[in-house]
Amino acid sequence: MTHTTSTPPTPPEITSESQDSTFFSRLAVFITVVVFFGFILNGVVNHEQFGRFTLWIGLHGACSAAWYLLLINQLRLSRTGRMEAHKRMGKISVVLVIAILSTGVMMVLGLYEYLVNMGAFDPSDASARTLAGGLIGGTFLQWTIFAALYILGLLNVRNPTHHKRFMLASAIQMMPESLSRITHVLSLPGYGMLIIMFLVYLSIMVYDWRTDRRLHWSTLTALALFILLAISIYTVFRSQVWGDWVVNVLSGI
Repeated sequence: MTHTTSTPPTPPEITSESQDSTFFSRLAVFITVVVFFGFILNGVVNHEQFGRFTLWIGLHGACSAAWYLLLINQLRLSRTGRMEAHKRMGKISVVLVIAILSTGVMMVLGLYEYLVNMGAFDPSDASARTLAGGLIGGTFLQWTIFAALYILGLLNVRNPTHHKRFMLASAIQMMPESLSRITHVLSLPGYGMLIIMFLVYLSIMVYDWRTDRRLHWSTLTALALFILLAISIYTVFRSQVWGDWVVNVLSGI
């Protein structure tokens, strides 16, 4: 009698986790490349803008770049099973997010003050107030959603399925700062930025459906917040009432 041995089948949950790690790692690299490309392209074409460079812009850019690179590394650590290192690096990620948000606020407020002092923005002009309202409203809501998705990612750290989706959604929500520059340099319509972001979300939805035959609630939550941002940009943040309110608040700071 002969005995044969066979390799036990890989558990489905391990196979699914491996597929998730590979897909989201590649998606994170794609998002990071697009983000870096946007800033590099703008720097080459509009190099005269370096004259407006400030400490807050430099810190915000450095922290954002570090966060994207750390995200790629975190997914690599997860894919290779180095979870202890993944947890340690996660603490650095929290610090970077706080730095991104705080320096971002100072950067935008500094830009507003610069435009006013240079005479490029007249608070007494109704149309200028509307433009300011759109800039401030869209930017701050974008960062609010980024923070919310990141926090949801932390709250679901013990559930890799939702943790990865929320963290990748956070990365997508930070894309407008780069995409707005790409659309401007290439003379594309402003809504092109939202179309690109939606296509990235669509890739996650297609992946959900192909692997699990359903859309995960984390994917749907992230998509809903993105839709909220898109609708707000073209409704509330374009209203005169909102613009007047924003300028009134900024004038009192």
